[in-house]
Amino acid sequence: MHDIKVFYAPGTCSRAVLIALEEAKAKYDAQLLVYMHGQHKTDDYLALNPNGKTPLMVLNGQSIPETSAILHTLHELYPDAGLLPNSPDIARRGQIMADLIWCSSELHPNVFRIRIPQYFCDTPDGRLRQREMAVKSMHAKFQIIEDRLQSQDWFLSEGWSVIDAYLFWVYFRLDGTAFDVSAYPAFTKHYKTIQQRPSVKRAIAFEMKAGMSLKEKGLMVNFETFRPGDKPEDFIAQIGD
Repeated sequence: MHDIKVFYAPGTCSRAVLIALEEAKAKYDAQLLVYMHGQHKTDDYLALNPNGKTPLMVLNGQSIPETSAILHTLHELYPDAGLLPNSPDIARRGQIMADLIWCSSELHPNVFRIRIPQYFCDTPDGRLRQREMAVKSMHAKFQIIEDRLQSQDWFLSEGWSVIDAYLFWVYFRLDGTAFDVSAYPAFTKHYKTIQQRPSVKRAIAFEMKAGMSLKEKGLMVNFETFRPGDKPEDFIAQIGD
């Protein structure tokens, strides 16, 4: 039995990790990280994750940050859970790893630059231009996803994987922003289909319960007003992000 503790925050990419844990039917301790209280910048948390972000998995007392690393580690912990294909071909395993890393290295940064460009530039014109460039870049990446999903139900030909959980979060985070997801019907179908998966339903229900609690207390971060370096007392808590 492994000792698994996961630090998460509602709406963040930790959703993909929660889905993976539920898919594997793993026993884990979920620790809500309240950004509005500055819990991601405490000495205790930074000692575990110097980046001060979520998700973070502490496995048997050892810290593992970064979504892709956590998802791959969970696959190794639960090889029969179908989190990633168990291909006997080393080249195929490399391709699968490349697809997983692509989510974090290419898709994920553009999500941030579209949703919170103020985190990367401190001038209004610069923020607008950065968002415009990120939107253009993301359209090219979404087309890759769209092309793949037009010929198969899931991103990998072998079937569902945690990569689909990661893509699910990416779509969720961009829906309703300056990025138009309507041009990608296959990806939209993928997004709607994955919502019916039992592990996804459980993860979202768990996350929504935490989110409702934060909203009731006025502790949800509004990413339209969030700035790098903000202190907890400087945050403006406007519900609806």
